[in-house]
Order: sequence, then structure tokens, then C-alpha cells
Amino acid sequence: MGFLTTATGGNRSALLFLLGCAFSGGCGSNFTSETLIDSVRVLAVSADPPYAPPGTTVKMDMLAFDGRPTQPAPMVTSWLPQVCFDPPGDNYYGCFPAFAGSFRDGADLTSALTAGSSFSFTMPEDVITSHSSTRGADAYGLAVVFSFACAGHVEYTPSAAGDRPDGVPFGCFDASGARLGADSFVFSYAQVYAFTDRKNANPVITGLTYQGQIVSPSAGIPMARCTRSSIDDCPKASFDTVVPASSQEPDPGASSPGRAVKEEIWVDYYLTAGKVKNETVILYDPLAGKLSGTVDDLSTPQRAGDAELWAVVHDNRGGVSWEQVTMHVQ
Repeated sequence: MGFLTTATGGNRSALLFLLGCAFSGGCGSNFTSETLIDSVRVLAVSADPPYAPPGTTVKMDMLAFDGRPTQPAPMVTSWLPQVCFDPPGDNYYGCFPAFAGSFRDGADLTSALTAGSSFSFTMPEDVITSHSSTRGADAYGLAVVFSFACAGHVEYTPSAAGDRPDGVPFGCFDASGARLGADSFVFSYAQVYAFTDRKNANPVITGLTYQGQIVSPSAGIPMARCTRSSIDDCPKASFDTVVPASSQEPDPGASSPGRAVKEEIWVDYYLTAGKVKNETVILYDPLAGKLSGTVDDLSTPQRAGDAELWAVVHDNRGGVSWEQVTMHVQ
């Protein structure tokens, strides 16, 4: 899963990529839905600022959740402190060979990682000038930041990655040394771009609405449990994400003859129970601006208890923000 896009030309973004079983090895169960969270998941990683000029301190934040029905060990989030700058060809896996100089094969990396949901680094002063791909007006630099969500401990495992240059040299292991699968491990990387003349701010979320009313995150949303046998037959409630027009900034990397182009802004929804009609909703169009008809439908969960709902808002230049609300199902 994950927000996957290709940065081309001058429209470079801070991007999050999540690498699962195809790269990690030892896969467990696959995700049953991109939106329903029933495993260890990383839902988003944000950079503040999303565009980081040379010399800027960048604060990274990770939104992760452990949705496994049973949890033999808790999920731990961490970051690789070795930020990779200007890798060959801008490829994340161009960073991998350097790890061999820092870790031995099979090493437990617990003490080498930065634990927690936040991490900071400083963009080097020469990140643009030393970038081999830098040319002309669209000169840029690139930082690649690696992070983990693991229901165990992370080990450096290059021998298990095979001969593929993009084979991930990390794995997640339990206390007995058994390698855990995709339901217990996510390896992610975020790309943060540096320009000298471009700025971007993360979009602002002023609230979520439920049945037309602003939701209090502290109070959550009370609702009655659905008693239907199929989630598709459950009662529907309307909800939306409120993002002010000021969050849609000009996009200097895009153009349209005779018209100003702004960012595209969209929201991705995730939840631990229930179902949304549209997993992704575009809120702002680059040319048309704010769109109407962004209200989505939420099918009431079929089990009582608390369930979580997240709205993750993106712009196409790497801005990310999120809001979480608890659904109190009775």
C-alpha cells in the first residue's frame, strides 16, 4: 500500500513509499483493504517543511498503528539515523550499499536506530550543488529518510535480500529470532526535496464533519452498532474533511497556458472498523480550486467498542497532515 507517485521535472515532492512482503521476505497475511487497518501499518510520514532549503532542520513525523487482532509483542516505530543524500539516480536503493559499512550482516539494530514517531535532520548546505542530476532552473537536492514499524526488533539482513539492487536489507524478528511477516513489519522511506527558490507548507485540517457537524476529536463520534450481516447493508453516515483554501498554494513546477496552476489536494481515509465508500477524495483541483461533492459515506461498524478513523491529507508537492477521531460504537 502507500502513496506512490513519480516525481518528475520541477514538480518534486516529499514522498512516502511503503515496502511490504515483496521486498521484506517472510510474508504473512496480505492487507485485506488499503483502508481497513488490521495489521502493523504506516499510514503517513510528514516532513516539516515539505521543501527544505539547504541548512534547514527538517522534522519528520510518522503516523503508524498496530491493527493486529492479537499482539504477541508491541509495535515499535523507529528511524535509521543515517539519512541518505543525493543517491545515484535518485533511487532509494542507491543508499543501500553504504549500510554495509555501518552494520554487520544479522546485526540487531535496536541500539542503532532512533526510536519514536519523530525524527529530525539537517539538509546539507551542498545538497543541491553536489547533486549529480542538478541542471538549470530546476536544480534540486534530495534526502531519503528510512523508517520502520516492527512488532519485534529490526535486523540488518543484506544476505536475505538476494541479488536485486532494490532488495530491502532489513527484517523484523521476534524474541526467538523468527522472521516476522508483512502483518508485523513495514519498512518505509520518505523523499524530501531541497530547492533554493521554492517553498511549501503542509496542508491545514480545520476539522472533520459527521452528518454535517464538526467533530470534536476529544469527544469522538458516538454511533449505534450495525446489526446487518453484510457491511454493505449497514446504515450510512456522511462525513468530510475541512481544509481551508489557503492550503492550496501555487505550484511553480506545473503550468497550463494562460492559467495559474495550484496544488492538487486530496484526502485518504483509514479506519479500524466499518467501511468508507471512497478511500480517496480529491478536495482541490489544480485549476478548478475547491471541489464540491467531497462528502463521503461511512458504513457503521458491526461490532461494539471504540474504533479509529483517520483522514490523511496530501498535496502533490509532499505536504501531509492528518486528523484522528475515535468512533464510539454502542
